[in-house]
Parts: sequence; structure tokens; C-alpha cells
Amino acid sequence: MTDATRPSGWPITRLLSVLLVGLVLVAMMPVIGLAYYAAQSNYETSSRENNELLVDLIEQRLQAHLRPVHDQLGFVADAVARGTVDFDDPKQWHVFALGSLAAVPQARGLVVVPLDGEPSRFTRDERSVAPAQLGKMAFTAGLLDRGRTMQGPSWGEPTWSEVFGEPILPVVAPLRVRQQYRGVIAAAVGTSNLSLFLKGLELPGERTPFVLAGRDHVLAHPYLSKEQGIRERQGKGRLFKLDELKDPVLAAIWQPDANELVWFREGGTTQGHWNWVGDRSFGWIYRPLHEFAPAQLLVGFHVSGRESAWARWIVRGIGIAGIVLMLITAALAVLLGRRLAQPVLALADAAGAVERLELDRLPELGDAKVREINQANRAFERMARALKLSATYLPRALVARLTTLQGRLPASEDRPITVMFCDLEGYTAFSRGRPAAETAAYLNSLLARIGPAIEATGGTIDKYIGDGVMAFWGAPEPVADHARAACFGALAVMQEVEGFNAERRGRGVPTCRMRIGLHTGTVLVGNVGFAGRVDYTAIGEAVNVAARLEQFGRHASADGDVLIVVSASCRAAAKDGFRWVALADGPRDVAAESVLPLALLRGRQHAE
Repeated sequence: MTDATRPSGWPITRLLSVLLVGLVLVAMMPVIGLAYYAAQSNYETSSRENNELLVDLIEQRLQAHLRPVHDQLGFVADAVARGTVDFDDPKQWHVFALGSLAAVPQARGLVVVPLDGEPSRFTRDERSVAPAQLGKMAFTAGLLDRGRTMQGPSWGEPTWSEVFGEPILPVVAPLRVRQQYRGVIAAAVGTSNLSLFLKGLELPGERTPFVLAGRDHVLAHPYLSKEQGIRERQGKGRLFKLDELKDPVLAAIWQPDANELVWFREGGTTQGHWNWVGDRSFGWIYRPLHEFAPAQLLVGFHVSGRESAWARWIVRGIGIAGIVLMLITAALAVLLGRRLAQPVLALADAAGAVERLELDRLPELGDAKVREINQANRAFERMARALKLSATYLPRALVARLTTLQGRLPASEDRPITVMFCDLEGYTAFSRGRPAAETAAYLNSLLARIGPAIEATGGTIDKYIGDGVMAFWGAPEPVADHARAACFGALAVMQEVEGFNAERRGRGVPTCRMRIGLHTGTVLVGNVGFAGRVDYTAIGEAVNVAARLEQFGRHASADGDVLIVVSASCRAAAKDGFRWVALADGPRDVAAESVLPLALLRGRQHAE
């Protein structure tokens, strides 16, 4: 099929597949997208809330550990300001201070630093420290100057206490009597208990809590509650640095190229990021505690990436499962499209076979699942049967030509062609006294062999005349070497007749001899008849000459079952390659220059 005759549009298989897949995508993509977005949103929300709850737990436990000391110092300062405690009575102070320590067991001791006089230290075991030693302790340095500007209890920077042998978190409150500044009272909160407290939290999963002092020092960690951690801390005599603690994950908290956790972008004080430590991923969730300023405390925990991997894969699984489902559905849509297109393609193939006049090889249309397609199939089958019947009465070449004309009748025109007339010699005598069915069967059997032989060489069977046949080459389609093709056709007919007669003789039944006349000339080729009944035929002197040549064969002496008389014009146009036998005379009622000398066609000169 050339580009000029190729029909426009998409193949129906591709069109149905594209439409069905498009509908699948349009229908499923929003659902899958919304499901994935909802799952991702729920995962992020639940992850943020769960991790914030865990940080809240650490902060609340830390507040519960530290806040009572802060509040107790505030209570002491109020008691001094109201005169409940006589600031200048050491005995009263001794009893009151020990009672205050009993209320806050997390405080290791109290120090009262008066504006005038020596500092006093109070502990539960009533161990005393000389005033000179207290004056030299870093714990008491600068407390008086700081207390002048304070309005209530305030925290201090974490520091190492030589007295207690551990890091402490100090809290200081100013003491005023009748609004007159008289000194300060300070408490030391030991941080060893903080590590024990963190160890007892038992956070779910692979989570390790911590409390940092600033970015580089560890104030509390479960490891520091162990004997080995306590010995190492006492040996250093200061706060652990991140890289000194036996926790490589915590040591890597501030390494570069960290990845922000998107869960905490919506505001709030909780922060988080994740990064690789070796070949494993870890996340750090933390929150700064500003109420302990100037101490820069950071509470949080680190967690293995495996803790959240399962939840992340569930979310990803929704997206992956949706995509896989969509691909499977798209594949099924393609298969369904092809299945639906099969009846239409079968109908198209059948139409193509009709167009090629392959009426004996029409594909079986069968039954489809669609009612309208079945209606079209049945209508097409009826049309094909009618066309097959019509083609039985019309030359195949003519039908093919008419289909190319798209319903228009071919125009009549003068054209050089080669005309053949065939006739059975002795058929009338053969028919005499025989049943009509037998004679008709004999004739049909013979014509069934010579008809295809004519059409196989490009000939057009014009009509059957009793026991004769008229055919021509060069119409309706122009053929340059129509005379040569006609000679090949006559030889093919001779071969078929000889084979047919040989079979009948073998069965002992009679046969008939065939005469053939061939002539090449210019005739009028076209339609003859009226609008309701038209024949496509050839009219002209050349047709009459071919008929006379066939009749002249009666007078030509020749052996064999077939006699082929050829005019001079046909012999000249056929050129070389045939065996000819010249005839001495010819019909007296034809023009000698185009017909004579006549010749008998005996066969091919050599294989071509």
C-alpha cells in the first residue's frame, strides 16, 4: 500500500490501548497520589508527634529533677524576706537549711554567702567545710555580684565540683531582708543522678537519651551511670566532651552535611536531622531548654534509622504498589484493547480480501462480544456472498478495475488488444442424444480448466458463447505485450485441453477437439448496454477477424487436440520465442495486410 492510498488515522489496536490506558491513568493516578500523600503526611505527623512526646518525656523528667531545687531556693528566699528565718541567727539557719535539703534530695548541698561575713555550707551528713575553703571554691566565685541584679532564683553554668567529685548544675537565689540585699543562697544539683534517671527512661526501640551542656559537652548520658563511666569522669575531673564518651553516634551529632528531618519544619522547639555513621543511618532529635539560661542545655535522643525504615517503606510501598497496580491495569487495558480490536481487524482483513478480489479466501469473521460488530459482520458476509456471485458472472480483471474506479464506470476507448475465440469442434454431435446434465457437466469441467489458464496469463474472459469462449488481452488494464501474453494463454489452454482429453480417453469416454483464433488489432473497448444492464466488451473489426480465424481452423489440416490459428499482426507483436507453422491460405473476407500470412502456434521455441 503506497502512502497515497494508505488510510489516515491510528490503528484501532493502538487507539483502544491508548484510550484505555489513558482512562486508567486518569482514574488511578489521583487516587494513588492522594493515598501516597495521605500516608506520607500521616507518617510525618505521627513521627513528629511520637518523637516530640519522647523529647517531652525527657524534658519533663529533667524538669521534675531540677525544678524542685529552683523552687525550694525561691521558698528559702521568701522566708528570709518575710522574716520567718532570722538571717543573722546561725542556729536557726542551720535547722532551716537542713530541712530545705531534706525536701530536695537531688541537691547535694547549700551554700549561704552573706554580704558581710563568712560563707556557710550545709549538707545532709553535716560535714563542715572551713569558711576559708569555701571562699576559695569556684562554686562561690562571683555569686554576690551576680545576686545584686537578680530578682529571683536563677541557674548557672554547669561546672565540675571538687567537693562532690561530679559535675553540678548550680542554682542561685538572692537574699533580701526588708528589701535590703544581704547575700545569696546557692544549691548544687549533682548530675550523676541525671545519668541514672536517663538510664531508667527505657525509651522504645534503639533510642539513647542525652543531655548536653552547649554543643560540645555531655552533662548526662546512660553510660555515665555505669561504674566505668563514673571512674572515667572522676579521672578527668571535668565534663566529658562528645568525642570522649563511648558513644560514636552521639559524637557524630554535629558532623557536616546533615539532612534535615522534614517532620519538624512546621515550627516548634523540637529539631532533628539524620546522617550516616559508618554504613548505618541515625537520627538525632533534640530540644534546647532556654529556661535554664545561662546554661545551654540540650535534651534529646538518637535513634537508629532502622526504627523508621519500616514505616518509610510502608509509605513507599503504597506508592510502589500503586504504580505496580497501575502498570498491571495498563497492561490488562492493552490486552483488552487488542481483544476488542480483533473483530474489527478481522473485518478490515476481510474487506482487504474483497478489495483484492480474493473472494475464495475470505477469513472467518465469527461472533464478537459486541452486538453492533456482529451486525456488521453478518452484513459484510451477505455483501461478500453477493459480490462473489457477481464476480462469477463478470471477469475478475474487470471487477478489479471497477474497484479501483471507486464506483465509476470505465470510459469506452479505442485500444490495441489481442482477441481470442475458442470453440469445441464436434460438441454438437457429442451432445446429440445425451442428457443435458451430462453435456453441461462435460462443458463446465473443461471450462473450469481453461478459464483459469486464460486469467493466469492476464486475459479477460469477455463471454461464453455456447461451447465457445471470447477473451482478450490488453483490457481493461493496458498491457504493452498483450499479443505475447495471449500466445502464452493459448498455449496454456492447449495444455489444459490436452490433459483433459487424455484423462477422458483413459476412462474410455469421447472427447472434442478445440479451435482457437488469435488476432491483434485496435477495437473499441468499453460499456455496451443501458443503465440497468451493461456489459464490458470489445467491438470492432479485429474481434470479427479473430472469430473468422477460429472458424477458418475447420479447413486447416493439423493433428492434435487443439488448433491455434494466429494472424500476422499477432505473430509480429508476439515476437520471438514461439514455434510457428505457416498456412498457405486464409479467410478470403479479411484484410490481407493485417491477417495474412496466417500461422499455426505449436508451442514455445525455448523455455522463457
